[in-house]
Amino acid sequence: MSDICATRLQLWQALSELFLDNEASEATLDGIARTVCASGYAHAEVERILWAEVYPVLRHNLNSPAGEWAGWSDAWLLSHLRVNGSSRRPRNTAVAREIERCWRCVLDRVEGKR
Repeated sequence: MSDICATRLQLWQALSELFLDNEASEATLDGIARTVCASGYAHAEVERILWAEVYPVLRHNLNSPAGEWAGWSDAWLLSHLRVNGSSRRPRNTAVAREIERCWRCVLDRVEGKR
């Protein structure tokens, strides 16, 4: 796996934690922030990855009565998520608002690590 693919997978792993069927803890948000910082990607690019690559596939988990709460394997993420250059934002739904709130918490932590 190339370094670019490995970094993208690490971002997908970290960002996917926002879509688990449980409340994102302080430790989870801190971990995501560390991954964002270590990725080398600009924050705007990570946000685009969140909305264009992770959100479209994993958002449904937060609407499921028995959603995933333990996480997705690397193999699952690699087979279901795709690098996508889109910058389209999701509609204003309850799930999108919750992900946006969590993302802002991550960014607050990222800004604190500079």
